[in-house]
Amino acid sequence: MSTRIKTIELFLALGFATAIGTQVLPTNAHESDEMIESQATTNYSLMAQGGEGGEGGEGGEGGEGGEGGEGGEGASGTGNPDVDYMTVLGLMKGHLNAAQELMATKNYVEAEPHIGHPVEELYGSIATVLPQKGVKDFKPTLNQLHDLIQSAPDSPEVQTLFDESLASIDGAIAAIPQEQRNSPEFVISVMVEMLKTAAAEYKAAIANNQFVEVVEYQDSKGFVDYADQLYQTVAEQKSQTDPEGHKIITDSLAELKTAWPSIEPPQAPIKDPGEIQGLVSQIEFSK
Repeated sequence: MSTRIKTIELFLALGFATAIGTQVLPTNAHESDEMIESQATTNYSLMAQGGEGGEGGEGGEGGEGGEGGEGGEGASGTGNPDVDYMTVLGLMKGHLNAAQELMATKNYVEAEPHIGHPVEELYGSIATVLPQKGVKDFKPTLNQLHDLIQSAPDSPEVQTLFDESLASIDGAIAAIPQEQRNSPEFVISVMVEMLKTAAAEYKAAIANNQFVEVVEYQDSKGFVDYADQLYQTVAEQKSQTDPEGHKIITDSLAELKTAWPSIEPPQAPIKDPGEIQGLVSQIEFSK
């Protein structure tokens, strides 16, 4: 799994590329497995009809399989390029959140794919947008960190590069106008997209009432944790302007987080994927 570009986030990346009219395809986008679902095909078809962006949709054909079936939920883009851009950066942060938890226990083997995914799965979808926003290319930093976690995980430089990677992502986020970053509507829209991806990853991790894909479970935890962090930046505003919506969101987030008691999956799922999706929908309807 750590060496394969997961179709869940490939679909999201293609959706963002469609929104900005660029083509970004990983070289091994053709890889797939057997878990295709109709939603992925539907979203791919919608993207493929979208003019220039439809070319990017070609990668979706190859990405029919695997976890990508569930990932169709985040694929078609929101229609707001800044929401899509911020969602990609949020997913990067979520991956690194998961990696950080694993690194804290010196579990570098499991941390490695979460460090690799931001550059392998997501960076290409914003690469052409970064210079337009005045953001310095930070792919080399991500690559250096990924190389080092594989070759010398105990090196003190790992933490230095990790911190630099987080700072680079934060710098890319700061390129979004402050008015949007401080807007509950904007932040909650990003949070919802992240939670949809988390729900898809969670579903992809489970078979026969067991977690069979640990990386997907950990991805989903990282995404939920960062989505929660994002909401805290606007929670006070939301509580003042929409107390009922705020309560639904905070209660739903608290309930969601019980499905991920730790970075390592429990023996059996605490919540089934339908429950996770239901809680995400409650948050979406309250934005």
